Amino acid sequence: MDTDFLKKNNLAEIKNSEYFIVDMMYSVPENITSHPVYEEVGFGNNAYVHIDVADKLNKIAEVLQRLNLKMRIRDAYRPPIAHQRCLDLIPVKGVFASKPENSLHCYGVAIDCCLTDMKGNNLRFPTEIDAYDKKYARQIAFGKTDEYYKHFEKASINFYSPNLFEEIKNRELLQKIMHDCGFESITSEWWHFQLPNGKEKYKLIEWNSEKETK
Repeated sequence: MDTDFLKKNNLAEIKNSEYFIVDMMYSVPENITSHPVYEEVGFGNNAYVHIDVADKLNKIAEVLQRLNLKMRIRDAYRPPIAHQRCLDLIPVKGVFASKPENSLHCYGVAIDCCLTDMKGNNLRFPTEIDAYDKKYARQIAFGKTDEYYKHFEKASINFYSPNLFEEIKNRELLQKIMHDCGFESITSEWWHFQLPNGKEKYKLIEWNSEKETK
């Protein structure tokens, strides 16, 4: 990534480290679109966030150290061109924000994440991040959404089932860590966290694959 682009937009890179694993879900086809969207637009498996997010991740690292856990980063800054590609692939309501301007990923102030053990094994949660399941991804590709929407109910931070005690306990731990470090949640996605007042305080970050990469 062009360092001038990062500096101009106050972006910092999240790198693989002792407590963070960079594993961008839209750089591979195992996501709800069934396409490696970030590779298709030339973005790759890169995780960038606004420097205000990076500052809070430093605090999260301290918490992870105490808990003997790691965090897997599955999405961060999302180029608007990539968001539009997702919308083109999945033109059904509720899977992605209706336009790039409505997604704080495109502002660099949102991340999708989960917790892992120190070996990098994901803790159990009610769904995969982005509620991915190969069966539902195939159905959505053919315009069938009823089963996916039913499955997506488990992604809510308010979802409860006595059969998913461990999964919900881990979800609540993740929520507490992120809230204590200054992030806010959205009700529909347990994995999504963002800075408060994102649209008012920050700007949409445009990205040109030919200009901004070396």
